[in-house]
Amino acid sequence: MDDRDSNLTRSAHAAPPEGRFSARRVFARHWRESVSYFGWSRSLLVLVGAAWRALLELLPSRRKARFGDLDYDWEHSADTTRSNVGFGTQFLTGLTARPYFATEPWLFAQIMQAIPVDFSQFTFIDLGSGKGRVLLMASDYPFQRIMGVEFMPSLHRTAQKNIDSYSSIRRQCQQIEAVCMDARDVQFPLEPIMVYLFNPFSEATLAQVLENLRRSVEQAPRPVYVAYRFTEFEKLLAQSPWLEKIAAAEQWAVYKNRRD
Repeated sequence: MDDRDSNLTRSAHAAPPEGRFSARRVFARHWRESVSYFGWSRSLLVLVGAAWRALLELLPSRRKARFGDLDYDWEHSADTTRSNVGFGTQFLTGLTARPYFATEPWLFAQIMQAIPVDFSQFTFIDLGSGKGRVLLMASDYPFQRIMGVEFMPSLHRTAQKNIDSYSSIRRQCQQIEAVCMDARDVQFPLEPIMVYLFNPFSEATLAQVLENLRRSVEQAPRPVYVAYRFTEFEKLLAQSPWLEKIAAAEQWAVYKNRRD
């Protein structure tokens, strides 16, 4: 692996191996940064709301809905569905970020069609890559390379298995890398990048990730695109003066950095 390839994985505080993964440490960091962003009272309200949404996943109707995204897995002999994600994993991600969902293939294709660039000039990065479905779908496009960042070791391990076993006649990018680390610690590669987000973070975390991305672009000017699926916190992108919206639909938006 050359220096460019190791850019992402060498970025400061990669998550520890699964045996040393600490839910308490993850939650403590989330709480500190939430309080810094929102203040105590609103952070508590946000936390209660997140816990309530996570507990709702136990309802029979919600559990049944988890099986609505199996078609991609059947077609590609993969395991990217949320149907078999353990409650502990879903609860922790729901409490500190957002519960795991896999991107619908037709929506991903729609987003890619809306981005007017030569993909072969870009590195694709999925922040909050979960089990890796988007990484597999992105490999059907001629990106220079594809990277996924996931902080939950159990999801990352499944993503790695999916990457290792994936085979498709449509595949155009062979270089896929998945890393287990916190997206807030990512040092972005210095080449043109396309960042994909399926609303994986809390508002406070997304704000920090966008600020880190802004600093990276300021230090090394280059084309950067941000594709945001499920636009719960799109206001953070819309209010960023260094970004401009170039495409949108009901369920997603695409921004790029201003180059002037």
